[in-house]
Amino acid sequence: MGSEKANPDPSKVQISFSTPFDDLIPKLDEPEAQFYLDAIRIYLGLCEGSITMEMALKAVDLLKDNPEYTAYPTNPTTIAVNQRYKLKMLENLKTLNKFNLFTKSSIKSAYNFAFLIEEAPISNTDLSVLSVLTKAPTISLVEASNILNVAPRTIARSLNRLQERNHLRVSCLVDFSAFNLQSVMMFFTVQEGLDWDLIERGFSQYPFTKSILKTTMTDVGYVTFLFPNYEDNKQIFNSSIKRVTKTIFDYTSLHYQTHSGAVSNVDLFNNDKWDLPPNIEDMLKDDRELDPKNNPPILDCSGVKPELKIEDYIIASQIQMDARAAPSKISESLSIKGFDFDSKEVSTIVRKLQNRNLLSHYLMFALPRLSSNFCFEITCNDEYKPRILETIGRFPWTMYYISSRGIIVWTMTPGEHQVEYYQLFRALEQKPGVDSVNPIMTISQRGSKSMLDLTRNMTYQNGRWSVDPKDIDISPYMDF
Repeated sequence: MGSEKANPDPSKVQISFSTPFDDLIPKLDEPEAQFYLDAIRIYLGLCEGSITMEMALKAVDLLKDNPEYTAYPTNPTTIAVNQRYKLKMLENLKTLNKFNLFTKSSIKSAYNFAFLIEEAPISNTDLSVLSVLTKAPTISLVEASNILNVAPRTIARSLNRLQERNHLRVSCLVDFSAFNLQSVMMFFTVQEGLDWDLIERGFSQYPFTKSILKTTMTDVGYVTFLFPNYEDNKQIFNSSIKRVTKTIFDYTSLHYQTHSGAVSNVDLFNNDKWDLPPNIEDMLKDDRELDPKNNPPILDCSGVKPELKIEDYIIASQIQMDARAAPSKISESLSIKGFDFDSKEVSTIVRKLQNRNLLSHYLMFALPRLSSNFCFEITCNDEYKPRILETIGRFPWTMYYISSRGIIVWTMTPGEHQVEYYQLFRALEQKPGVDSVNPIMTISQRGSKSMLDLTRNMTYQNGRWSVDPKDIDISPYMDF
């Protein structure tokens, strides 16, 4: 892909390394269960220094060939080496061995539970820095120090604490439609009596699936696809989805992305507790006049820009991981993955992406009692969308995906206000212009396949991806 170095096919490469804990990690016949044991081994190897980051990334490439990776994207190289995490993981492994619990669900829980975020208190200084970042995520240390009237080194120390204790990450949404990639979400309910594990496996094997979410707490789930050359391929996809729907799903609802955004309001956190947004009960009143100044940030899907190159795509994909990273760090991270960019090239491309309005920065963080996670599919007309956006833009943390069909909302809310936020969403169904509201309560935020993972077997030139239209047909993957 572009300036990627010629590497052997990762599926043909065996990565050999050992850890001091290999006697706790068996070899299983079930690939999906072995997937999580391999992830555990890679992380423990990184903690002990028995595997280099370059070796670990190659080992993760092998994990990505497992269909389980699409259903539950798991990359131990993206998790900070942490003694506390390592000890938790070892304790969980010992429990699995003691009770011989080497099923996929048990091993997956042992892996995920090691990284559960523990609520950490936040100082007033750190909260002030976080508040500044919500308004300007990529602000410089000097600019932030001038706003808060403290030394730049104080801001730097605060950022380090926020990253370590409160899992702060500065990311960015990217308008990938500029690279001829169309995001499509499908909400669904499965017909009674069908095996969800088989359906999930079919989605996981489909090469254009980006993420899957279905919990035991609700009948509704969703799957996200990312399609190259969509104008040419949409008819094939739509026809194949219709065929699948007749035999597998009771309900399907397709959303073709037109805009996206994310916003946070940490100023609602005061005296170690969360306040409700002012006048929350009045936000959705039909006679309330909207103020355009209250609109949250929105990134347009602007359409294909053939002049953009594969190098622009690679940098755009990488800065999603850490939008505050220095160009030298981005260059180093890409070098490990086999891409050759110097710091100057990185800086030039990032400026190009920003100048073309292809990026929208946002924060991810963990603050005390911000523990309830919701996803809502809201089908509504265009006239009611601004009212919903203005309302959700005042929540503690929200991400939104806009389509011609409606709005999908992911939000983190305080546990003590869970009912208020939930009822606010459900009350939308009574509003003119809103057809339906489908809620999903999730235990935690779910990741997705990275953009580079999705396109690693394709080439890109002059606004076109090297994809055979026949590969767009999803029905062969759902034939069971």
